[in-house]
Amino acid sequence: MKLSEIAWIWPQMLWLLCFLPLLVILYIQQRRQRAGTSSSATWITQLATPQRTGYGSASLILLGIIAMTLAAARPQAVILVPQRVDAVMLVLDTSGSMRADDVSPSRIEAAKAAIRGFIEQQPISMKVGLVSVAATAVVAQMPTTDREALLSALDGVALQRGSALGAGIAVALAAVLPPGSIPLQAILNSEYKEPTSPETAAAIRNSVAIVMLSDGAGNMEPDTRTMARLAARQGVRIYTVGIGTVQGAVLRSQGMAMRVRLEEDLLKLIATETSADYFGAASLTELHRVYETMGKTIVFRQQRQTEITGAFLLVAALFLGLGSAIGLIRSGRVI
Repeated sequence: MKLSEIAWIWPQMLWLLCFLPLLVILYIQQRRQRAGTSSSATWITQLATPQRTGYGSASLILLGIIAMTLAAARPQAVILVPQRVDAVMLVLDTSGSMRADDVSPSRIEAAKAAIRGFIEQQPISMKVGLVSVAATAVVAQMPTTDREALLSALDGVALQRGSALGAGIAVALAAVLPPGSIPLQAILNSEYKEPTSPETAAAIRNSVAIVMLSDGAGNMEPDTRTMARLAARQGVRIYTVGIGTVQGAVLRSQGMAMRVRLEEDLLKLIATETSADYFGAASLTELHRVYETMGKTIVFRQQRQTEITGAFLLVAALFLGLGSAIGLIRSGRVI
């Protein structure tokens, strides 16, 4: 933080600094009279004289007075302050492709295990919710601090056909934002029309976040990219975790075989669109490490204009106290 970046609530108080040279002159004259110093001696000579050690305590007191005067002007500065996340909505892909075993024991089981680890890492005061996404998106658990209820909802999630990742984003947004913020019914009924004219994006909502775990195979309406842009306009970050491998695995069902691969491009686009991050997780170990990282990342830091008068008063007290103590020890007087 630079001095030029400081703003003052009462800048008129800074004029008091103009009286400081007068205080210095009066102090030096007092010292000269007290010590019987010759009037021909200059102030610079006196300050340079080894015997004039009393100037050290006076200098500290002067710095304390300066800091106290600056505090009287009530300084403000833009500083980084911790910002707690109030709610995280987990969006879990439960489409059929999550049966693939390219992540042991399977993509869905690895994802569930990692979610349990993530939940355990979060402070008990943070609300965590869960959305299950297949052909439709369902809120399995609204944001809550009840970890047992959340884990029970996670255990009850089952795989289904289809992959409507866009619907998962919309449902998650509706769960963490104030009522009426998201036209959810219009979106789910395919009646939502994305604004054609540019809209001013809302400031990033640092108190909420969405974490999506998926293999990226979204193939149903609403359009996932459109929903990501909606989240961006609402100021909600969507962190995405890709589960699976680029090589993929072969799934067999009813005499048919199909290779399912991790589609990272879509997940990266979602994260980029919402000013968040994408994490790849090709194995259970890596997935746990991703969530360890995300548990720290989701605690944001926000720049905020903050009054720092207290800091200046603390500095003033330190200088005044130290200067007074040195003066008392050396000469039995403060200055």
